[in-house]
Amino acid sequence: MENEKKQNPKQNSVDENEFPNSKVLLVSVKRTRRFLERTARELLAGGTRYIILSGLGDALPLCVQLQSSLQSKNAAVVVKIETSYSYFNSNYSYTPGLKIYMEKHPDFKGSRISPGYVSFHEKTEDFTPIYDESPNEYMCAVNAGDNNLYVGGEGINGAFAELLSSHGQEVDRYESLFKELLNKAVKENSEKPEEEVKSVLYDNVDKKYGDVKLALCRIRNSLKKGNDYTTGSVFIVTFKKNYPHKKEKNMGMVYVVGPKGKNFNTVEDFLEAVHDTAENLMTALCDYNGLVKREEIKHVRMNTCRICLFSGSLYKHPNASKLDVAKSILNGLAVGYRHGPSPRLNFTYDENVFKDAWVETTGLQVFNHNDKE
Repeated sequence: MENEKKQNPKQNSVDENEFPNSKVLLVSVKRTRRFLERTARELLAGGTRYIILSGLGDALPLCVQLQSSLQSKNAAVVVKIETSYSYFNSNYSYTPGLKIYMEKHPDFKGSRISPGYVSFHEKTEDFTPIYDESPNEYMCAVNAGDNNLYVGGEGINGAFAELLSSHGQEVDRYESLFKELLNKAVKENSEKPEEEVKSVLYDNVDKKYGDVKLALCRIRNSLKKGNDYTTGSVFIVTFKKNYPHKKEKNMGMVYVVGPKGKNFNTVEDFLEAVHDTAENLMTALCDYNGLVKREEIKHVRMNTCRICLFSGSLYKHPNASKLDVAKSILNGLAVGYRHGPSPRLNFTYDENVFKDAWVETTGLQVFNHNDKE
């Protein structure tokens, strides 16, 4: 794209003036149509108004196929088509070129999260299990935590405590671990603007906390109350031993401190805080997998994260519905989503609100848990 801008500064100036808030998608036969379509939809879902499909030579048929697919699915509509011939000195020949200018369809919803990365549990007689008894891949589960940073009490936090304790973990020690890690995160990030905040690791955590192999924390400065940075904070711990159901693939817990409705004057402010917490959750998940990929830590990739409806029950704002909370979580996750490092997202069942929220906000395909993609 940079080369195209250097070679055609006048043309790019025209494009930017005529089509503000546009992105050029270079179409190449080295990429599949599925990949290109997903990229286009992610750009549109992220706020881009115009997609300019640009291809040369043997990529022209793929460019037209991509345009047809986006248009047939009401993702974008064609507003302009340009053809050209470019002369290349290397082979002394002209190569045909094509630019298709497409504007986001008014009915487009979509999501930056690929539908294949999202699945939903169906209703069962009991609650959705925190972990699978026979997991097929490495997974973590979200625990809806508390500002006091303990594991225990009521709801899913109590269920985590019961399950982990039954497998020999010292759950009472998580509170001190989280408080130590939070203090480190605040010390390193409290003065930074949101976009510069980094996840922090607890060095040699297993020497003090024997059940834990890795501990990571990411704070959300915008949600702090005075000197309290707990709201919106996310902690990822991977287990060193005493795995749930004795399965190593049940690799860890993601402790999320969601906002409490009683602390917000308006339902809008509460839902915005839920959104920001979910964005921070996704960023922390991507940070963890990014560290693994870059081999900065010697750990396994988190393939799936099971997400519950935090801030959606006891701590919900009285004027917010569970569906409102689910929508805010999904939208926040989408903002923080990065396709490469993101794990797949598996949502627990809670009055079907996650699935309903996904369909209403994106209009995209739904996969149930254990569906084959």
